[in-house]
Amino acid sequence: MYNINRNYIFKNVYKNIYIAEKLEPVEDENHNEFAEYNTPIEYKRWNIQTVKDSSEILEFGEKSNSMQVATIPNTIQYDGKFKDFDLAYLDGASPINESFNGQNANYRIYTVRPQNNIIKIYFLKLLK
Repeated sequence: MYNINRNYIFKNVYKNIYIAEKLEPVEDENHNEFAEYNTPIEYKRWNIQTVKDSSEILEFGEKSNSMQVATIPNTIQYDGKFKDFDLAYLDGASPINESFNGQNANYRIYTVRPQNNIIKIYFLKLLK
C-alpha cells in the first residue's frame, strides 16, 4: 500500500565538517606574526554545496569556482560562533595527525551571512 522505505535523494548534501577558530596572531623574536588556530570542532550533517546561484556567481565572480556554501539554522547555538578567516576541513579532510592546528585545513571562511531563519557560511578553497 505505502512504501515505508525512505529513499533520500539528497543524501549527498549533508556532510560533516571541522572548523578551527582563528586566534590572535603570535609574534616571534624577529617580530614576525603567525596565525594561531584553536582546536578544530566537528559539526555533523551540514548542508554544504558548491556556489551555483547566479546572484552569488555574479557577486563573487571568478572566486565562485573555488567556493562552497553551508546553509545552517540560525539558532542560539550558532549565533556569533563563526568568523571570517576561521579554517575549515571539507571534502573528507580532517584534523587527525596534525602537528599544529589548521595544518590539514583546505578551506577558510570567506564570509558569514546571518539571515532570518538560516546562516549562510561561504568557504573559499585554500591554495596549497
